[in-house]
Amino acid sequence: MDYASVIKQGEKDYISDYLKISKSEYCSCFAIADGREMPRAAELAVNSVISDFETTGIITKSSVPDFFKNAGEILKNDEMPLCTCMTLLLTDGSAAVWGSIGDCRLYLLRDKYLYEITPDHSEAYALYEAGEIRYPKIRRSNKRYSLTRMLGTGFDTNPESPNPEKIRPGDSFLLCSDGFWENIHERQIEKTLKRSSSAQDWLDRMMKIIDKNIQHKKYSRFRDSLCAVTIKI
Repeated sequence: MDYASVIKQGEKDYISDYLKISKSEYCSCFAIADGREMPRAAELAVNSVISDFETTGIITKSSVPDFFKNAGEILKNDEMPLCTCMTLLLTDGSAAVWGSIGDCRLYLLRDKYLYEITPDHSEAYALYEAGEIRYPKIRRSNKRYSLTRMLGTGFDTNPESPNPEKIRPGDSFLLCSDGFWENIHERQIEKTLKRSSSAQDWLDRMMKIIDKNIQHKKYSRFRDSLCAVTIKI
């Protein structure tokens, strides 16, 4: 399993995103979070997930819901109200389970094409589901920052957690915060993967596009923090 990661600060004087990767003898855990105005929330949630994973070290059907629940309890029991978006992936290279809440995303690419993308919990995504906007228009919608679910206090905290997926040779994953995906089109994610020789090469190619789009303010006038993990099975 080949993987690479990146985290970058945006216009604010702090990084709102957080990521960690942990490997056991049998599987790996990849976790990213975006605390928006509360970077501490992202760090607490990710560290909770990694701690749970390192305690168990195996994949079960309840792993993802349990990890999210435990992280949510830590945020709710903090001295101040905290909430964050988060996505995590558990895989041993032959099967994978994942979960997401908020607008951090997981992309599964199969045969170098997008096979699955986790849904955003935002009003913009609801407009897409209702057929009022096309999928690529989510990144331009003024409803994109209005979230309907987050992990922590004052939100619906139920994550999306599909059934385990059997992994095929050549499958690839991208986990990323909104600061990453809002600045690159889905077709560019596919094209860069097809041209890449490694997880790091794939990530580097996408970052070149993202940096250019941010510079020219193609999709957003605000430069947000971003984080991402690329994985090639």
